Amino acid sequence: MVNLIQLPRTPTPCSMRQTLLFSLCLLTVHTLNAQTDSVSAGRYQAQYRLEIGGLAASASRTPFWLRANQYGIVPTTSPAGLVRLGTSGRLGKSALPQKVQLTYGLEAVGSVSTASKVLLPEAYVSAQLGKFYVYGGRRKEIIGLGDSTLSSGFYSWSQNALPMTKVQIGTNGFVPLGFTKGLIAINAFYSHGWFPRTDTMQNSFLHQKVFFGRLGRPGWKVKLYGGMVYNAQWGGRSDYLNSGNSKNGKLPSSFRDYIDVVLARQPSQTAENDLPSHDALNRIGNHIGSIDIGAEIALTNWTLLIYDQHPFEDKSGITLYNATDGLYGVRVKRIHTQPEVFFQLNQLLIEYLTTMNQSGFALPIGQDDYFNNFQYLDGWTRSKQVIGTPFISSRADVRPEVINPKSRYKLAIANNRVQLMHVGLAGTFSNGVRTQLKLSYSRNYGIHRAPFSQAVGQFSGLIAAIWPLKWLGGTELQSAIAVDQGDLYINSSGAWLSLRKTWYSKQSRYNY
Repeated sequence: MVNLIQLPRTPTPCSMRQTLLFSLCLLTVHTLNAQTDSVSAGRYQAQYRLEIGGLAASASRTPFWLRANQYGIVPTTSPAGLVRLGTSGRLGKSALPQKVQLTYGLEAVGSVSTASKVLLPEAYVSAQLGKFYVYGGRRKEIIGLGDSTLSSGFYSWSQNALPMTKVQIGTNGFVPLGFTKGLIAINAFYSHGWFPRTDTMQNSFLHQKVFFGRLGRPGWKVKLYGGMVYNAQWGGRSDYLNSGNSKNGKLPSSFRDYIDVVLARQPSQTAENDLPSHDALNRIGNHIGSIDIGAEIALTNWTLLIYDQHPFEDKSGITLYNATDGLYGVRVKRIHTQPEVFFQLNQLLIEYLTTMNQSGFALPIGQDDYFNNFQYLDGWTRSKQVIGTPFISSRADVRPEVINPKSRYKLAIANNRVQLMHVGLAGTFSNGVRTQLKLSYSRNYGIHRAPFSQAVGQFSGLIAAIWPLKWLGGTELQSAIAVDQGDLYINSSGAWLSLRKTWYSKQSRYNY
């Protein structure tokens, strides 16, 4: 099935693990259409996970594909060790209404490197209310229309950064509209979140809403999808902003300002709201998102998925002034497997990303400057990790010598004009070993305001495998080799190795 909006649904704390062919650190990804595992089927009350691993590289920098799209838990410096402990499952419901189900997830990650730390990528409680859910806390999500398993990274909300703390309400997957007799279904959510405090910004908020529609009943061979991912950072305070960008360092944070953010409307300048000139001329907040369209076609032995994630940051993107920009993908996925075959290719993905247009260079329409913002100086990042596609590069990720030293702009994102070709393969050997290959080549041009002196080429690749073992009643050995070669990142090659054990609590007395 197509992976569309990655949202919480009827408890599937590890459902992706039965269909995921490979993930370097086996990150738990909650997909809309993943198969149901033992916990969600009601056979177990909870699942527990332990993983111990480490990485080493030829340079001090961890290769791109060992750290990208890992929810921000893999250290950027090498060598490093990692310990992950996690649990997820259902809470007892004896005192709850019949249709209400409570679930939880908790994961802690400790890393030992030049910057050792303990992270909490997941800590949430969710209530399932029939066709809807509500959750609070921090939960791993990928948001957009595309294939999350092999993707280079969804445009505006990938799995590249540590998850955000938020409160969210939405539908449990695609919900058919009754008056269409299942022909049209919708999948949507609405959330409010909190950005963490940084050196340049305190107490800023996240507003997020997503709406997708599906045309075609579940059994149809052709289904069409379309929708929008809309994110906005707003409010907060910064001591680094001038009077044109703030009022004594404070950004609009009232309930009236929140409504302007939700509706993305032009605020009215009055003595009451006393807006900075930046907000009076623009929309309040840092708005980022994508307009996604796609089609899924069922063939005899494969499914074909075609999709496009079109970026926007203001009205010019919504009205397609930057029409050529976007993440374009084609994926084929095997429907029926044949375990007796020595090696079987199960999935192939080809993606092309271009962000070169940005509505042109001329103001006032152009210079979209993806993921940068003159009020939110950290850009579209969380803990210095890009929230969207990792191929838009932060200043900390690129080689210092490629950045124009004469530029007066010191923005957080140093490279957002990119052309990328990305190929992903996944397959299985007859002995149960699962493999994955990722090959990515990009041409990088810096940003409009501070372009690189010339186009910078970069290749990043990865080959990896999961080896099932019989130790301790069943464990898995994770292995991967990655390489960076080019002029954007430090040239490096490295390897990852880990052991993971998963076990379940005894069968629940509840009939879920």
